[in-house]
Amino acid sequence: FRIERGTGCRTVERGREEATSLDFLQIDSIFMPIRKVNYSVEETRIEGGIPKDRLLLEVWTNGSLSPQEALSSAATILVDLFNPLKDISIEQTDTVVDVDQDPTAQIPIEELQLSVRAYNCLKRAQVNSVADLLDFTQEDLLEIKNFGQKSAEEVVEALQRRLGITLPQERSGKNN
Repeated sequence: FRIERGTGCRTVERGREEATSLDFLQIDSIFMPIRKVNYSVEETRIEGGIPKDRLLLEVWTNGSLSPQEALSSAATILVDLFNPLKDISIEQTDTVVDVDQDPTAQIPIEELQLSVRAYNCLKRAQVNSVADLLDFTQEDLLEIKNFGQKSAEEVVEALQRRLGITLPQERSGKNN
């Protein structure tokens, strides 16, 4: 028998000298002294009556280390993992954000809850969002292949009902 101390999970390593021996059976090792952890957050008040959150931790171990040692070790590991982030430098990039852009224009046409026929016709015509749909008039919708009067009325009604948008009836000097 060979018993080792460790952390985490250690799988059988092929090629070790003990593995070549026929009478030595290796198994994967799991070193987990923590059996269970439970936490809760309670609101508590300090002297000035200021409400604060209080964290309660319950830690069960297998006895190989105390709950205090386990928490201390976990905190040390977390600090070591986040320590490199404290010296990180963030470079500002110049990004232009169009504040005037209407957020409803980016809504996908799926949100309009159209019939399958109307939805499929719009998708085939490369209409994916309300912004794409706003490039059309009611007259233009009728020019989409397999898109009839009933589907056009459905789209116009959905835009009006859900977003309060009305498509123009026909083009006014617009060239498509």
